[in-house]
Amino acid sequence: MKQAHRLTPSGITLIATTVVFIVVLTVVVPAFSATFPGIVVPASTPTPYPGDVIPLQSIAGLTSLNATVQLQVNGLINGQRAQGDLTALLATNDQDASRVTVSGSLLGQLAAQVGGSLVGLFTPSKVDIYKVPEGTYIVVNGLFPVCVKPSELNATAAVDEMSPASLLTMLTSSDVARGKLIGQETLNGKTVKHYVLNGDAFLAAAQASTDPKLRAFGESLWAAEDADLYVDPKTGLPAAFRGNYSGAYEPLKFEGDFAVQIDLTGVNTNPPVSLPSSCDNPISR
Repeated sequence: MKQAHRLTPSGITLIATTVVFIVVLTVVVPAFSATFPGIVVPASTPTPYPGDVIPLQSIAGLTSLNATVQLQVNGLINGQRAQGDLTALLATNDQDASRVTVSGSLLGQLAAQVGGSLVGLFTPSKVDIYKVPEGTYIVVNGLFPVCVKPSELNATAAVDEMSPASLLTMLTSSDVARGKLIGQETLNGKTVKHYVLNGDAFLAAAQASTDPKLRAFGESLWAAEDADLYVDPKTGLPAAFRGNYSGAYEPLKFEGDFAVQIDLTGVNTNPPVSLPSSCDNPISR
C-alpha cells in the first residue's frame, strides 16, 4: 500500500478520464455520419444534404444498455507518435449506475503522454470508471488496482457528455442521420438493415449543424470515408457502426487517422454494476 500512496491521484484521474474520453470521442464521430450522394432530390422538395433520413428509434426510453467500442488509431497524441488500439466496454442499468472499461495496446502510451513519470511506477492494463449513486470512482488496474474517488463534481464531466445515451441520441438527429439503404443482412447473428453513409455529406452537415458539439466534431475532421450503419428492423435502434476518419481534436491534442467499430450488444438487459473491493478505501482528492 505504501507504493499505492506514492501515486498522484490527480494524475491517475487524468489518465483514466483522458483515455475514456478519447475513446468515446472517436466512437461518436462515426455515429454522426450522414448522407449518400447518389439520390436525386426534386427541386420542389429541396434538402440541404442529399440522401434519405434513416428511420432510427430514440433511445430515450431505454432503461439500460451494453455497448462495445473498438478503436484503431494512427497519429499523434499531444504531439507524439501514437499507433495502436483501444477497446471500451460500456454498461448502464436502471439503478443509476454505469461502468466504462478501457483496455488495449494504446492505453499505456496514452498514460505516458498524460502521466509522465507515473508510468515508471505503474503501467495500467485497464481502466474502469464507475458512476454509482454514491459517487464517481476511477480504478486503474496494473500490478495492483488503485481506486480513486475524485471530490470535484465535474471530474468526469467530459465522459458524462460523451455517454452512450448522449451519443446515440445525437445519432438520431436529422442533421446527419441520412444515407442509402443497401438491404437486409445478418450481423452478429441478428438480422439488421444496412445503410451506407456518405463521408463528404457528413462533414458538410456536421459543420453546418446548429448543435455546437456536433459542429465542433465536424470542424475537427479533415476527411471522413463512407461508413456503415446497421439498424435493428424490429426496434429501429442502431445495432452497429463501422467507419474510418481522419482529423484533429484540440482539447486532447490528438490528430491522425482512426477506425471505429461500435456494437450495441444489449438493450434493457439491466447489467449489474458493482464497485470492486479496491474501492472500499479509495484514495480521495
